[in-house]
Amino acid sequence: MNEVNPEILSRIRQGETNLFKEIVDIYKDRAFSLTIKILKNREESEDALQESFLRLFRAISSDSYEAKAKFSTYFYTIVYNTAVDYYRKYNSGSFNVTSIEIHEANYNDGDELTRDFEPNVDRSLYDTESMSTERNIETAEVTSIIRGYINTIPQQYSVILNMFFINELSHEEISTILKIPLGTVKNRIFRAKEKLKEILFREFNKEELIEYIKV
Repeated sequence: MNEVNPEILSRIRQGETNLFKEIVDIYKDRAFSLTIKILKNREESEDALQESFLRLFRAISSDSYEAKAKFSTYFYTIVYNTAVDYYRKYNSGSFNVTSIEIHEANYNDGDELTRDFEPNVDRSLYDTESMSTERNIETAEVTSIIRGYINTIPQQYSVILNMFFINELSHEEISTILKIPLGTVKNRIFRAKEKLKEILFREFNKEELIEYIKV
């Protein structure tokens, strides 16, 4: 993931506020993927993302951001907390990324990761003229499958998987942002990756997938 150059933060503090657009351009798409995983509503997710960037701009401008952690970790903490604030605003009850409610007597551990998903890649969605190699098309297909899979699993997994695959955060960063044990993060990523490998191995060979799922 691209990290923001500290010089840009310094220049924003000094009044070059137009440079904040560079930060927005780096993070907006991946940050939106996280807000929509939590809120499940495009308009609310866009509002939460806008509020996140506003909070970030205020933190940078007021010099309240201290570089004790990676900038991306700091920013995604804002995004997650803002999205949860909006969730509480629009929904009864609190957003809980820790527990998984099971209502079926015949539930087996891991069932929530194995249902209701089959790859469905529409190659017509890709601009093949701009993709000079077959490898580029495969990259788009793998990304589509990963995103589709993340969209089908419970939020308690999808938020963590989104942070890992889409936001490219480490186990430790995810644990810090979500305030849940590192072991829980590792366990959920491991279980979901095992299922994801089963799905992807039906479509691609192992060598093609190493960079995506670290098999």
